[in-house]
Amino acid sequence: MPPFDTLFLQRPSRQGRPGRPVAAGLLILTVMLGFAGTARGGVEAAQRTHWTPMVVAQAPGDSRAEPVPLGEAAAAGPWRMTVVEVVTGPEATERVTEASAVNEPPRSGFTYVAVRVRAENAGDRPLPIGSDDFALTGASGLVRRFTGALAPNPALAGTVEASDAMEGWVVLGAPADEENLLLIYDSLALSGTWADGVFALEEGAAIPDLAAPVDAPNDAGVEVGAPATMNEPVVTADWSVEILEVVEGAAVFDLVDFRTGALGADQANDIDPWLALRVKVTNVRTGGGAAFFPPNAFGLADEAGASVPDVLTLTPPFPDISGTYYPGASREGWVTFELPEAYAASGLTLVRFLPYRTDPDPRFLSWR
Repeated sequence: MPPFDTLFLQRPSRQGRPGRPVAAGLLILTVMLGFAGTARGGVEAAQRTHWTPMVVAQAPGDSRAEPVPLGEAAAAGPWRMTVVEVVTGPEATERVTEASAVNEPPRSGFTYVAVRVRAENAGDRPLPIGSDDFALTGASGLVRRFTGALAPNPALAGTVEASDAMEGWVVLGAPADEENLLLIYDSLALSGTWADGVFALEEGAAIPDLAAPVDAPNDAGVEVGAPATMNEPVVTADWSVEILEVVEGAAVFDLVDFRTGALGADQANDIDPWLALRVKVTNVRTGGGAAFFPPNAFGLADEAGASVPDVLTLTPPFPDISGTYYPGASREGWVTFELPEAYAASGLTLVRFLPYRTDPDPRFLSWR
């Protein structure tokens, strides 16, 4: 198994949930009582029809600013969870690599984070749980998950019957110098955000919401005929992006880690040229909600700004720019294309930045 990719996130994180289910239940109950009072008649009942929405206070575990303290139990939807033990650094690497022959040491500058979790099913039906239901974040604001490593025994993996509990290890990864480590539970099996939770992995770990944006929107690259150039930041209401480096041709092949990449040796001399862009990405939003930066946020554009069809987006060199970013988080990474022969011959060097089709603010950048 290859060393883990520390930002190999394939779906948006769903943090920023609107409070605990019990609080929402109280709100529904309040409205029901108001209608009941109206049915009884009288001035008091009439006043109840002009109800004021409840302000639901956040509970520990609802956000990075107020995670569940280390060692304490808290509800996460139908679960009652507790972080029992946390191991990082050389000890974590030793435990993980000894757990299975397929587990390799982390990349240089990174560490495994092994977390022992107790999960009690407080619901009324069996629930699955495993390492892929968890992610890791910290002071950097980047979210990391899916290391692919097999957890030490006992692993937190399987189905837990109603009223039963399971305790075991989850394996994640982070930079060795990451601070304020937090565990995110956002289940693959439970839809929505109602069951999500944030748990401190260090005493006192917490990350406040971002009060002010790190950069203001600009007009760079708004017009397709005047694209932003190298090292010129493009800032929208959500993101700041900047092309820092360009690698073309066979040199792109040399950048890819073939243990994790999708390129084969027979593709090095493919008829179509290669293009790799090293880009800096920053989430410029405020608050505490995370945003997902998709792997197809950049695409080749023609002279009219339209997307060029039939372009292969290749497995990029490490690190990839796609993943989940909390407000203020920034990362440098790669996006890679195989240029169609006709496009390369046209002399165009234009990419369109449009994270989602519904975004109202497409921008254009040139790598020349």
